[in-house]
Parts: sequence; C-alpha cells; structure tokens
Amino acid sequence: MELSGSYIYDRLPLILLFVTGYILYRVTASAALPEYLSARAVRFSRGRADYLLLSLMGVAALLSMFIPNAVTVLAMIPVIRKLDDELESMTTPLTLSIIYGANIGGMGSIIGSPANLLLIGALDLFDIPGRKAITFFNWFEWALPLVVFMLLLAWVVVRFSLSADGNKIAREQRGPLLLPKQRKGLFVFCLFLAYWSGASILVEMVPAYRAYDPLVAMGFCLFFCSYVFGSGMLRIPDMVQGIPKRGLLFLVLLGMLIVLVRMFRIDESAAGLFTSILDALGQSGEGFGIYLITALMVILLTEFLSNTVVSTAFFAVVVHVGVSYELNPLPLMILVSTASTCAFMTPVATPCNGLAVGEMRGMSLKTMFVLGMLLNVLGALMLSFWIWWIVPLVYG
Repeated sequence: MELSGSYIYDRLPLILLFVTGYILYRVTASAALPEYLSARAVRFSRGRADYLLLSLMGVAALLSMFIPNAVTVLAMIPVIRKLDDELESMTTPLTLSIIYGANIGGMGSIIGSPANLLLIGALDLFDIPGRKAITFFNWFEWALPLVVFMLLLAWVVVRFSLSADGNKIAREQRGPLLLPKQRKGLFVFCLFLAYWSGASILVEMVPAYRAYDPLVAMGFCLFFCSYVFGSGMLRIPDMVQGIPKRGLLFLVLLGMLIVLVRMFRIDESAAGLFTSILDALGQSGEGFGIYLITALMVILLTEFLSNTVVSTAFFAVVVHVGVSYELNPLPLMILVSTASTCAFMTPVATPCNGLAVGEMRGMSLKTMFVLGMLLNVLGALMLSFWIWWIVPLVYG
C-alpha cells in the first residue's frame, strides 16, 4: 500500500465515517441515551426475568455498534446495579447479559469495535482484493442477521444462570420520559445512520457517484459538526474527554508490528504451523473447516490475551493461509475481526468483561466460565459457518 494523496482522497469517506462515529459516541454519552434505552428495556420485560435479560442484551448490542463496548458497559452498570438491588439471585445473569450484548454488538457495524478499524488498516496494508467493496451499509447486510442469531444463542445460554423460580420480576409501571437533549441525541443518531447508509447504497448502485463521494462526505461532515456543536450538544473540550488513546496507540503499533512480522517472516512461519495443523486434521480449502479452526483459535487466545493483539497477529497469518489454500483472505480476515470480539469465558478476555465483573460484586466466575465456554464453542460454529457462507455472497 502506498500512502499517497490519491489514496487518502479515495479513502476519505471511510476516514470521515470513523470521525463522525466518534462524535456520535460523544453525543450519545452526553445525551444519556444509554440510560434511557436501558430504562425502556426494563419496561419491555413485562415482568419476566428472561425477557429482561434479552432486552438488556439487545440494548447493549445496539449501543456497542456505535460506541465502544467498554463505554456501553460503564453506562449500563448503574442500571443493572439498581435492578440487582431490587431482585434476588440476579447478579450473575444481569452481568452476563450486558457482557454478551456488548461483545456481540461490536461486530454489528464497521465502526463497532477497534478490531474492525484494525481490519480496515490490515486490508489496505496487505492490499487484499475486494477491500474497497466494504461499505458502512453492506457491512450491515451480513452482520446484522449474525448479531441477531448470536444474541438469541447467548440468550438461550444465559437463561441457564436463572434460578428455577426466578423468572418473575416486578413490572415497571411507567415508561421513562424522553428529555429534550435525548431527542436531539436521537436525531443525530438517525442523521448519522441515514447519511452513511444512503451514501453506501449510492456507491454500490450508482457508479458515477463514486467520483463525488469524498466531496459529499466532506460536506456532510461539516454539516454534522456544525449541527452538533452549533446546537450546544457538544463543546470542543468534550471531544478530548474519553478519547480512545489506547485505540490510537494500537493503530500505530499495528503498522509497526506488521512491518516487523514481514521483515522477520514471522507470518510465514506461523502460517506454516497453522497449515500443518489443518493438514493434520485433514481439512481442505473447500470446506468451512478452516474457518471453524480459525474462529476457535482466535476466540481461545482472546480469552487470555488482548483481542486487538490477537486480531492483529492473525491478520498476517490468515493472509498466508489463504494464499496456501487458494482462498480469498478477505472473509478469513473478517472472521478474525469478529471472532476477537466474541470471547465470553474469562474476565480478562475483553475490556467490557473486566469492567462488568469488577463492578458487580457477587458475580459467579464459575458460572461465567462454564457458560462462556459453551457460548464460545457454539458461537465459533455459528460465526465460521455464517462468514464462510454469507460474506462471499456480499463481497464476491
């Protein structure tokens, strides 16, 4: 990849997508939308504990598509603390529900997790064919159904943590009021979705529009910023509060790591070891076995290592594996990115796991481990099959 003016101009819409996505995250937090949506989730439960868990998972997943999953968990912890004080034997189910929802939601949009941002960088660094076909909208085409299926799977698993007679809870009689700032926040949220989805559709459906896409994106970004800051929803100092310094550092380290990996041919050695494992297991490039093994290995390593480190290392490995098996590396790299956000077994697997477990006293680590291991295996099966089958249809 050559970092030139033409390359930056060509990728400008994607860059501005992440810029406006960060502004949206700050607006969402400032307008207290997570608290409002969580309160709506409680009302949706209609007095049933299992419905409460499902609605909390849904809210966590929705928020995590557009704001960092760790921030989602922090915003929802006061909600589940209040519920935990009111309910009996619900600490573990409530905590697992926001952990599962936040982790799963991260794969739902292209801006949903740091691993997805690293994925875009890795696709460009390795010059992977088809990388420019990825847009904000067509990511939803395959990711949203996957998120729904994963949430339903996680809901079935987390219900095992409910006590036998613990499915009834007190109903919330009144719904939460929508404050003026929250109305503005919802408008900004809808504006963001409408523009980037519409622009993505135009890029795919109207080839002539592609030449103007960077200029239109610049115009939208200026309008978006003028509305957000002009209406008083945010101030300039608000932009540096909670800035993802760790994520920016990983972006820099990504480039350095890939350069070192390629310089010392570590990726070739790791890919050789990986392919030897596949050969020993009798896998061929025609089936989804290679996807399943990749998903299982990424999820298992993420349980004990940083998901960004695991995904960054595996991007280089699956590129060489794809070449060895004459496969398009694009779906495999997407699988690595999504699988690295789906580790549910240990508190150290993802930041939101650690935050939730640390803040919720009385959380059962044994239950988290057992149910997380079950969800890891079932999730790896679902992820690998879905991405092996569906993603090539979208980007083929």
